[in-house]
Amino acid sequence: MYRLRRRIALTALAASAAALVAVWLLVGPGLRSRAVEQVRGTLLAESRLIAHVVEEPLSRGASIDELDALVDEAAKEVSARVTIIAADGRVLADSSLSGPGLLAMENHLDRPEVAAALASGSGTSVRHSATVGEDFLYAAVAVHHTGRLVGVSRVALSLAGVEQQVAALRRAVWVALALAFVITALLSAVLAPQLAGPLREIMETARHFAAGNLAARIRVRRADELGELARILNQTAGQLQERLAENIKDRARTEAILTAMEDGVLAVDHEGVVLLANATLRRSFGLQDAVGRHYVEVLRQREVGEIIEAILRSGERKTAEVEIRHRVGVYALTGAAFPGAEGEPQGAVLTFRDVTERRRLEQVRRDFVANASHELRTPLTSIRGFVEALEDGAMNDPPTAQRFLGKIRTHAGRMGTLVEDLLALSRIESGEGPAHFEDVHPAEIAEEVVASFSDQAQGKATTLVARDDGAPGVVSDEDRLRRILENLVDNALKYTPEGGHVEVKSLPADAGGAVIEVSDDGPGIASEHLHRIFERFYRVDKARSRELGGTGLGLAIVRHLAESIGVTVAVASEPGKGTTFSVSIPARAAKA
Repeated sequence: MYRLRRRIALTALAASAAALVAVWLLVGPGLRSRAVEQVRGTLLAESRLIAHVVEEPLSRGASIDELDALVDEAAKEVSARVTIIAADGRVLADSSLSGPGLLAMENHLDRPEVAAALASGSGTSVRHSATVGEDFLYAAVAVHHTGRLVGVSRVALSLAGVEQQVAALRRAVWVALALAFVITALLSAVLAPQLAGPLREIMETARHFAAGNLAARIRVRRADELGELARILNQTAGQLQERLAENIKDRARTEAILTAMEDGVLAVDHEGVVLLANATLRRSFGLQDAVGRHYVEVLRQREVGEIIEAILRSGERKTAEVEIRHRVGVYALTGAAFPGAEGEPQGAVLTFRDVTERRRLEQVRRDFVANASHELRTPLTSIRGFVEALEDGAMNDPPTAQRFLGKIRTHAGRMGTLVEDLLALSRIESGEGPAHFEDVHPAEIAEEVVASFSDQAQGKATTLVARDDGAPGVVSDEDRLRRILENLVDNALKYTPEGGHVEVKSLPADAGGAVIEVSDDGPGIASEHLHRIFERFYRVDKARSRELGGTGLGLAIVRHLAESIGVTVAVASEPGKGTTFSVSIPARAAKA
């Protein structure tokens, strides 16, 4: 701030010095010329006065002594040298000479002022006098009497006095200018801090504004321009603070809305540069540093680019469903024009709604209807055929009729089992009621299930055993856990060939809880089928499954029952070596 005070003081001094120099340049060079002009006018007036004095004596031809006496008297009045010259140039009288000296004076007809007076009535000139070594100013006036030229009246004055007056005046001007400069310097030294102080405060507060502290204010202590500037800055800062606070609120509200949205949002400018990508979009597509990059670098999907370009061209609303390959999902896209910055073309904004699950459910629904129709149509067609055969005469052949009725009973049983499984699956999916959690012992449930399937195992000459390897008690739903094991054991017995072996083993889990494994030595399942076997109506060997009376819903029921009580079911299998289903039961399941 010292530099600011010094700059203000130096500026004031420089301005005053420039003004004083200008004054001197305007006044100084003209001082002598104005003084000479003033003296010239005075001398001409005195010459005319003397012309009136000598007019009458010259007209009557007065003697030199009379004229010389008049001139000497007149010179005392005007304090200058007075000379009377005849019309032919002879000097008739002179206040500084008389007698022989006067008679010895040369003819003055060629003097410039005399020649000018004879020609135009008056004349002046400045000449250097070699006698006294000074410049003289001469003023001559023609003397007329009744229209007749009778002589010339001339007055001369040394310019030495004028030069002295000019020098004195110049000194006075220099003194005045120097005094003005000193006063200006003192005033600038006194006033500079008074100006620098408020400016310093304004500058400090402006630095706070620049740093983002819009709450800072300048103390207004003056009613001049600086005070007005301080008030304007305070008012501007207040308005900016209000607008910034409102913008922050709007931005926070917008970000909260965008973050809460389940749909992804992408906004680009007219050049395709990403302006906004909300958290859902970044999370769904694994995007990082999307803002500021071209959308092609962010989403490498041709269909998305086509929609954006179409919106940028036409500004019309666009909708489409796009399968995003690198995310393995289907998204419903809705795009519209996005206002651009002032003076720039519009951009585009797109929303991405994940409809993968909806599409999957629609596909599952279609597959379910098709599979259920197919599973029902096969036994219905068989029943209809046997009924027609009975109507065509087979009823009259008791052995044949009995055989056909047995077939009808078998297919009707398959239809009944399918309907029961569908109803069971529907009840489970719709939440057939809260699970009933209690203390259960997995080994006991396994023993009961094995006992219930002993007759079926004996019918196929299949060994079915239960083994307890120290499984601890757990908290779970006993009924649903039993139904899971029943479906798994029934499935194992169906696909294990005669003479095979099925084992239900209970053992403790590594992280607490228990595991029940249902293992068989059947044909096994290829790896490409393992991830789909829990889908409804999915069969590894469709012909064999129907032959064994399977509905294709057993494992789907197992999956839904397991999810309802917090149990995990896994499968491990190898073709030709059998299959093992593992049911992992936590020590205390989370109650639904």
